[in-house]
Amino acid sequence: METGLSPSIGTLLKQARVVRALTINDIQDELRVRQRYLVALEADDLGALPPGVYARALIRQYAAFLGLDPFELLARYGRARPIERDSVRPSLPVLDRPPLVSLKAVVTVLVVASCIGLFVYLQAQYNSYTRSVDNGGGVTQSALPTTKGRSALLTPFPTAVIVPPTAAALATPVSGLVVEARAIDRSWIEAWVDGSSAMAETLPGGSLRTFTGRHGIRLRVGNAGGVEVLVNGVSQGTLGQRGQAVEAAWTFS
Repeated sequence: METGLSPSIGTLLKQARVVRALTINDIQDELRVRQRYLVALEADDLGALPPGVYARALIRQYAAFLGLDPFELLARYGRARPIERDSVRPSLPVLDRPPLVSLKAVVTVLVVASCIGLFVYLQAQYNSYTRSVDNGGGVTQSALPTTKGRSALLTPFPTAVIVPPTAAALATPVSGLVVEARAIDRSWIEAWVDGSSAMAETLPGGSLRTFTGRHGIRLRVGNAGGVEVLVNGVSQGTLGQRGQAVEAAWTFS
């Protein structure tokens, strides 16, 4: 909560809502957010808000709907609840004493041993080759790689498919999806959350819509180059080219 002369997050939101002659029920119907979260947010009862990314998504969505700067309110929220920045860090056991052998020392020994082994092997191969040449035997046929051997060496491995990190990888405590659609240009957007229709409207440039779901979120846009998407806080860029109709979906398992 802000102190001094600076108004709190809840005060700013409530004042903006009252100026627009809106009730809590109006906000609940428009944003599809539980009333108790809206009441807690306006009362600066931050402890009653959902944890982590859900609370930030709620503040961002509410501020944008009322015409406030969501980034300013998120900065205030971060100062009010700084402990959340460290909440995703796993707790580490406190060691009474340092380990007798460090990991760095073990890796160094293994690397040195591998280099020595490789040198000994190459030296033995070289000595064997020079002895065979000195004895006039030449290089035996078995020493040459066969066609079968070359084929095995040149057989390509399957190409690994690099999958972008999901929310589960970037933020393990999050159980679900939070998709933010920012209209950088005018575009028609239709959204489904967990299989149910969530919205269908034309957004002007500068608009922001946030969707939260447990299993999957699907978007259909009429101007893919005018819509930028973030999934659990990770930017996915625009969905395509300007004027292009695109449908995209994200699932959580």
